Amino acid sequence: MKNIFEKIKKSSPLPQLPQVMIQLIRACGKENTNIDEVTQIISRDAGLTAKLLAIIASSHVNLAKQVTTIKSAVVYLGLDTVRNIAISSSAMQFFKFSNATDNFNINRFWYHSYKCAVLAQRIAREKKQANSDQYFLAGLLHDIGILVLMATFPEEYKEIEARVNQGQDEFDAQTDILDIDGPKVSAWLFKQWHLPPLISDAVGFLSQPPARIQEESDHIKILFMANLMAEPESTTVTKDAQDLTDIPTAVLNDIAVQAENEVHQTAKSLNLDPGDSEQGYHLLADDLKNVSLCFGTLDNLLRAKDVPTVFKTIQRGLEIIFHIPRIFFFLRDREKALLTGICAKEDRHYNIVTSIALAMNNTNSLIVKSVNTGNITTSIDKEDLAASDTQVIRALETPFLYAIPIPGQNGCSGAMVIGVDNDLSHTLDKNKTLLALFSRQAGTCLENLNFHERYARDISDKKMEAYATLTDKVVHEINNPITIIKNYLETLKLPQKHPALEDISVVKEEIGRVSSLLEGLTSFSKPKVEGALKTIDLNEMCRRILVVLEKSILALRQIRIQIDLDAGMPKATLDSNGLKQIIINLVKNAAEALEKGDEIRFKTKLVPGSAKVLIDEKRKLPGMAQITIQDNGPGIPSHIRERLFEPYNSTKPYAPNSGLGLFIVHSIVKGMQGRITYDSHRGKGTCFTILIPLAPDTDPSAPREEII
Repeated sequence: MKNIFEKIKKSSPLPQLPQVMIQLIRACGKENTNIDEVTQIISRDAGLTAKLLAIIASSHVNLAKQVTTIKSAVVYLGLDTVRNIAISSSAMQFFKFSNATDNFNINRFWYHSYKCAVLAQRIAREKKQANSDQYFLAGLLHDIGILVLMATFPEEYKEIEARVNQGQDEFDAQTDILDIDGPKVSAWLFKQWHLPPLISDAVGFLSQPPARIQEESDHIKILFMANLMAEPESTTVTKDAQDLTDIPTAVLNDIAVQAENEVHQTAKSLNLDPGDSEQGYHLLADDLKNVSLCFGTLDNLLRAKDVPTVFKTIQRGLEIIFHIPRIFFFLRDREKALLTGICAKEDRHYNIVTSIALAMNNTNSLIVKSVNTGNITTSIDKEDLAASDTQVIRALETPFLYAIPIPGQNGCSGAMVIGVDNDLSHTLDKNKTLLALFSRQAGTCLENLNFHERYARDISDKKMEAYATLTDKVVHEINNPITIIKNYLETLKLPQKHPALEDISVVKEEIGRVSSLLEGLTSFSKPKVEGALKTIDLNEMCRRILVVLEKSILALRQIRIQIDLDAGMPKATLDSNGLKQIIINLVKNAAEALEKGDEIRFKTKLVPGSAKVLIDEKRKLPGMAQITIQDNGPGIPSHIRERLFEPYNSTKPYAPNSGLGLFIVHSIVKGMQGRITYDSHRGKGTCFTILIPLAPDTDPSAPREEII
């Protein structure tokens, strides 16, 4: 068998496999890959170099600057995409074989391979497999070993086909003549390309009898079943396939029908006839290239650490595979029942897109319809478009928009909105499986990132609530005996010069002090804020508070303050008393940490992109105000930073109510539906940032905003 593989490596249809491609695949698969090493490997192969630079040079790929070197192309595409280009290039070599046999039909081969891919993915989803998309790739390439054997051993394969025509099983005939079968070659190739072991193992079992598969794990059974059910133009589910799963027969039949319909429609749209033998190579090569590039993007998506990286990865992948000129994202804000726009910061329409919001009850918007129904929508052949759709199309700078929903566990998380013309729309329609794979993976990544962020915030909030609840109980339990003692002392009648009077006076004073401490505890667990919402000039209110603080606390300590107020800040409806308490506490804390001559910087600004325009509803959402209070003091000690907003966590342990101020600030900010964060470094100072949502302007007479 070893000699067989050696001959495959040396076979003329596979010039790239043993040298450059395998080196490249292995280099890209290492954890700490050196970009220069990958660049050097690629530069050894003129064909691969041309392929990478051709992808980068496409007029549809919107690059900030021209890419003219191999290294910059690798950096832009990413190692996973480069690796998958190498895999697809290697695989496509196997399709370029001479007609070694008279009876081979590449169209039928494509139909079977594509159907096996669709079936494997659908069955994997039904079985709740976490990596169902890998099964699509396994199904698409499961028979590639047969092509390799045909290309490498053309004369021997004529004898194999003769035996098959006489009734012998194809895999048995391959083993008899070549001492190896197609599935084993496929599995070997998968390992050469460093594809996931799960699918390379599954491919290797395809030549085994069904009874043998009964004992194997689900990932092997799924691909085996898909192969059994992938007969072109058939929806029959054999008993062998049914015996390998606990999926109900009715459900399995539905999967078979749906898969056949999908593949049949795809073949029909491509004018592909399984009885013809000319067209299939190009289709299979294109499918393989797109799936390989897609998997490079999906690998990067799984490692995305934040939402902007998710969007950047999706945009780059769609640009490379489908030559998409521009893409916007509209994300769902469930609390406000809105979709809000976002796109790459490098896009010249960034400010426009991030200013758009769409109400989820907007029945006229195609983008909202896509999210609400979970279906792709397009403006092609649509008349009387909503004003928001028209303006998004202007920003896309294309004739039409094409909205793809981003699915999630609790409905769609949003939509990807692509600028298209008729030709690109037709291409996307033919590749809905890949688009669904992209959007499903994007939805999973977004939900995971949001879950972790929300979980951390909930833990912090619950901890604060627990402190407040415990404090309430403690205050209540202590107040009862304190009240009894105070009443008893007041009713206690002693002669005027009784020696105990002085001691009783001291006890009263101490009881009074305890009462004051309890009152302080009550104020921290339930901050006393009026809570009345007022429409105010936020900048003017901040200026007045700071003038008072500058003449009192700051003047006594000779602390300077710089004030920078955003002139574009709109009037805001908010809890003004709560905001005053926040500012006073934070400025006071900063001043107490500073030395004579130190400085505080106070700044307000309207958060860029937070103000939104509801175009169809003809109104604005004013966004969020940001207040930063920064000092150049010693910074917060690390042991304090770990529990900064918890009560009694302070650098002033002996001061009255020490450690309560920041807890109160946190409670008020949370009550205003805002957020407070900080950044502090020893010897470099501390900066607190408060984000507060501004109440929306509900004036129905406001004019419609034209964003372009």
